Amino acid sequence: MATVDRISWSFLLLFGVFVIYESLQINYYGSDFGPGPGFFSFWLGVLVVVLSTIEIGRTRGKRVPLPADFFPPKAGVARIACLLGALMAVVLLLTRLGYSLTMFLFCGFLLRVLGKQPWWLTVVLTLAGSFGTAYIFRQLQVILPGGWLGM
Repeated sequence: MATVDRISWSFLLLFGVFVIYESLQINYYGSDFGPGPGFFSFWLGVLVVVLSTIEIGRTRGKRVPLPADFFPPKAGVARIACLLGALMAVVLLLTRLGYSLTMFLFCGFLLRVLGKQPWWLTVVLTLAGSFGTAYIFRQLQVILPGGWLGM
């Protein structure tokens, strides 16, 4: 398990270095009103690098075997594949159907098929998660894909 942990933390360390590098490409200092867009991402990257380094150091020298149930069973792999397929469908449908309808279908699929929630709860949460968030984003003047129905 320590080897898996070291590999995972190493990838997170590399991601932190990438975040630091990219944040230095944008404006670190803002105006008189506060820091620029690179400020938060830079320090978040530094935090990720520091914490990853600490965790890599904690796992050095430890030899812990993987638990027997480390890898998911076939049903778990199927659920992971369904989730990844649903995410790919979101990417493909977002510009065609728009944010509201795509999120409606995505949330409905997650709640009903993968989450096995009752119909009434699925409908309520799906409406709130799709059309409700679209309404809030529009109030905040965030531009969302409208799709062919303009929703």
